[in-house]
Amino acid sequence: MIEVLCLLLGRILLLLVGGYELMWRLRERLNALVVRSYDLWRSRAAREAHERRVLADCRSQLTKTPQHLVLVISPGDAGVDAVLLSRIFDFALDVGIKHVSLYDRRAKGRGYVDMADLCRSTSADTGSCLKWPPVASPSKLENQPKNGQKTNGYVNGSHSPQLQLHQISASDGHALIADVCRELYEGRETDLVQSLLKQKREALTEQISDMLSKRLGFEAPEPELGIVFARQTCTYGLLPWHARFTEFHTHPSGRHFDVEAFASILCKYSRCEQRWGT
Repeated sequence: MIEVLCLLLGRILLLLVGGYELMWRLRERLNALVVRSYDLWRSRAAREAHERRVLADCRSQLTKTPQHLVLVISPGDAGVDAVLLSRIFDFALDVGIKHVSLYDRRAKGRGYVDMADLCRSTSADTGSCLKWPPVASPSKLENQPKNGQKTNGYVNGSHSPQLQLHQISASDGHALIADVCRELYEGRETDLVQSLLKQKREALTEQISDMLSKRLGFEAPEPELGIVFARQTCTYGLLPWHARFTEFHTHPSGRHFDVEAFASILCKYSRCEQRWGT
């Protein structure tokens, strides 16, 4: 009798959890539909003016700005498309972020976005490094800080009018680290590896970082901020070596992402205190 009651209570609990999950998804979809309808109702000029105001207010509150932002898209996410990514790139450009990486774990044909389709590669680009926008527009140049103008307490006279975009694949994660470690092990008798082993650990760490950067095909600082589009916080194997000190923020799948959400994440990152050692 007790076993039957336990099974019954377990099924009731599963039904309650499933019902809550369904209601949560319906609520998020309805909220996203309302916000998108409002964006469609407004003119493009009004929407862009509103985004500029929000980002300008955000910049005035930031005490630090990430130089490298990484976007992680879960395999089951269906809300992040090329249009949303283009807007995120514009947001990042306006606040002064210099590098944006995209790690899309969706399969091709199921929402996967290839950044090569969004922007062109120049002769100066190497590997998977691209530029955004493809052609720097005069309006973007006007919005950038002038030489000598201070932004968040720092002189930002060398701000680039274009973003450096990087496409990261699943093979750039653990498999890349394994290849580097295998190469170091095979060359363990060489003078280079022997000298690294005799030095402090930082020398070997720097050597591994350099080897990984060369294999990635682009040069960029380690990402300081990551936005995960998923139901739970998971990096899905994203560059485990480079993302050691990355501050991750999860944006639930199905929830509408707009300039307010982007500014909120930047403000949270600006307020967080990161410590290394004592």
